Amino acid sequence: MTKSDEEVLRVEDLHKRYGDHAVLRGVSLTLTRGEAKVVMGSSGTGKSTLLRCINHLSPPDAGRVLLEGQPLTPATLNAMRRHIAFVFQDFNLFTHLKVIDNVRLGQRRILKRSKAAATERAMQELERVGLADRAHYYPAQLSGGQQQRASIARALAMDPKVILFDEPTSALDPELTGEVVTVMKQLASEGMTMLVVSHEVGFARTAADEIVFMDGGTIVEQGPPSTLFANPAHERTRAFLKVITHQESA
Repeated sequence: MTKSDEEVLRVEDLHKRYGDHAVLRGVSLTLTRGEAKVVMGSSGTGKSTLLRCINHLSPPDAGRVLLEGQPLTPATLNAMRRHIAFVFQDFNLFTHLKVIDNVRLGQRRILKRSKAAATERAMQELERVGLADRAHYYPAQLSGGQQQRASIARALAMDPKVILFDEPTSALDPELTGEVVTVMKQLASEGMTMLVVSHEVGFARTAADEIVFMDGGTIVEQGPPSTLFANPAHERTRAFLKVITHQESA
């Protein structure tokens, strides 16, 4: 896949409230084919809720999401959700299944691939993330970084049009973070369409086409990494980036 101006995902004026707390307050963004966009912001600003609203794991209270121009609705949700893969921060692998079976399962049940075809594709994607030699291990036999790479392979095997990453390295020890970031950089360089919630400065600087900074349930500013890291327009963005870049260099 290569980058283009063709719009894959459009988020229009999303609102989400839990009780009296407004988590999202009118969030809009677009994602074009082959684009890698990173969403940053302090804890509690609505970043993960945004991803969950996009694929309707948590249905938004207002606003809409369009995939290739078609709105996600209760009637179209199941058919369209298969095109929006989700990589969770806590891996979400089935612990009683071997890695190969975790990667095959969605292909068999949702895409209706034969066992042979699903196995072939699973091995291709495990090779892609450097886990072909762990195909017949159980998740408990893998490191956290390997489990997350297995979950990425599972997402890729479903032929998604976009992958949502929800803080994919936050559950990992620092020494395991790099192996997951390396895979994500590879996917970005290959033109995978990605929306990533992450504080990984190195990934954001080198692999993201655009940074989106959120605060208080809204998008404060967005732009290319070179602009946002060097010259953010808002004081809130400056303060946040100062903290995370200091943590990276510490």
